[in-house]
Amino acid sequence: MFKPISIHLVIGAFGVIFGSSVLAQDDALFQQTQAECQSIAQQQTGYNPSADQPQVGGRARGAAAGAMAGAAKGRSEASQHGHVSESVTEEYTRSQMEEKAKMGAAAGAAKQRQERRQDRRDQNAYNEAFASCMAAKGF
Repeated sequence: MFKPISIHLVIGAFGVIFGSSVLAQDDALFQQTQAECQSIAQQQTGYNPSADQPQVGGRARGAAAGAMAGAAKGRSEASQHGHVSESVTEEYTRSQMEEKAKMGAAAGAAKQRQERRQDRRDQNAYNEAFASCMAAKGF
């Protein structure tokens, strides 16, 4: 009749074919559910993790803007006093540029930190909404 080895082979082959089919269906369902929950979480929070760009260069941008403002202020104030020598005007302008650059760098860094904190809060809200959706769908 049938040899025990051939029965085991048939059962094993059936298990592999049937099992991989079920796994493929489960994987497809999981991916579909995951995509739905990502969309729902994004709609609820307004946060898009794929568009997340780390903010860099806040201090440098702030310092550059501050230096430009300082130069403008230094030249403007020096020109109001026509009797001031060119060397004094340049020294005052340089001083204003340095002062404003420091202030700009500090303001730029503070703004960058604030944006990063907000980004983390948005990420956390998104992750919570996504996890809740997945749990509600049985995953």
